[in-house]
Amino acid sequence: MKKILSVVLAVVMLFAVCVPAFAAGTQEINKDTPVPVENKQTATADVFTKTTKDTGEDAYTYTVTIPADIQIGWGDTTAQDASYKVTSQLLLGAKLVVGVAANNGGNMTNPGTEKYLNFSLANGGNTNFAEVNNDAAPAAAPTVTVANFSGVPIAEYTGTLVYTVTYVAP
Repeated sequence: MKKILSVVLAVVMLFAVCVPAFAAGTQEINKDTPVPVENKQTATADVFTKTTKDTGEDAYTYTVTIPADIQIGWGDTTAQDASYKVTSQLLLGAKLVVGVAANNGGNMTNPGTEKYLNFSLANGGNTNFAEVNNDAAPAAAPTVTVANFSGVPIAEYTGTLVYTVTYVAP
């Protein structure tokens, strides 16, 4: 994961270095400027946006909001929402890829004991989000389910979901 992130950051830095430098030229209209029609003199100026802020920082932004925790009542075998939301304004052609995975094979452990419960994750695969999003959610919400509480003592068991966000440059 660190290697992928470093490659993505290197590519982003290369794009930042490759921003063309536009000369701030000027034009003048004076008595020697050709007069095309109706005794009017004209000149043109290009208006354009940059992909960086005036400070030189990248202008694109994104925020992926994930749940701090997912609480499951003892004996509750219904699917619990593990959804996330994406807000972004990216470069044209860029995208975010968000995925969810169950850490440790979905084992929830009880600290200091060898007792555990298993949970399953549904709809955790990668979801692509285009350039602009406002609290967008995946089409199929990720859920976690503990299917069987039998055979273990009642206690607090803890597991982990890993949310992975990848910025894909255009």
